[in-house]
Amino acid sequence: MPKDPHSSFLRFRCLPAKVVLPLAAALLLLLCLAQAGHAAGKPQPIQIAITPCTEIIKTFKEYQPLAAYLEKQLRQPVVLVIPKDFPEFERFVKEGKVAFTFQAPHTYVRLAHLYNKETLLKALTPDGESRHRGVIIVRKDSPLRRIEDLKGKYIIFGAENDMAKSLSAKRLLTAQGIDPEKDLRGYKNNGSCESIALNVFLKTADAGAICDYSFKGVNEAKNGGESEIPPNQLRILGRTEEIPTWIFAARTGVEAGLVTRITKALTALNQKNKKHEEILESAEVGGFTTAKDSDYDGVRTIMSMTR
Repeated sequence: MPKDPHSSFLRFRCLPAKVVLPLAAALLLLLCLAQAGHAAGKPQPIQIAITPCTEIIKTFKEYQPLAAYLEKQLRQPVVLVIPKDFPEFERFVKEGKVAFTFQAPHTYVRLAHLYNKETLLKALTPDGESRHRGVIIVRKDSPLRRIEDLKGKYIIFGAENDMAKSLSAKRLLTAQGIDPEKDLRGYKNNGSCESIALNVFLKTADAGAICDYSFKGVNEAKNGGESEIPPNQLRILGRTEEIPTWIFAARTGVEAGLVTRITKALTALNQKNKKHEEILESAEVGGFTTAKDSDYDGVRTIMSMTR
């Protein structure tokens, strides 16, 4: 006689409650343990915080190819975290909400005590350099010829604590006898290199401070692309002192094996590799190399003199 496929179910229903309840509890426990085991076996996301140089969405898009590359290399989910400001960035690091950070020099200096200083990486510029400068730019047809000519003019700097586009740029003016707080018609701290350059081109500002490696991108014709600024419409009025590039750091306490793997993946990026080139170009870096905390002592000096 064929076995009833539902017979086991029927017999289970007919069991006394004192038997059914313990069985049900045991089944529920086994299900929970199975789910917990599945979750435990799944790699946890790696959180990387990045200080936004421009709008948060734009920053996310710029670094998403890098995150996708790391995810593939590490075989582990990578999540980009873009804090809205420095206090939130600092809080994420202090509370252990992120394992790694990629930040401007002044941000690193302020939070260096929270990082593993033995595993630091610094970004290279698109030209492969580990240091760069800020540049003061004007329109090509501007009557301004020297830094001293900026007296009484309106300037756009980068974010207030940005080394290249603000602190060093203001120091450049001061060295030429211009007090930014007293001798300018006005200034504001705002915008990305592209935004600042566009404002200068549109004459909403007499001059602007941007990164030297960005100048080439905003002032030269794009290969097959469109630019908001026609080519060769800007020129450099002056250059700041050299400053170190951005730094990638692991928070103190992050597992050593993970730090080693992510370091290997980042330092393997090569501009001569076509796939890598697209990743690096999107993030506006030329690669990564090892760094020392002392590489940023010059930044500490500048920050102490501008307080």
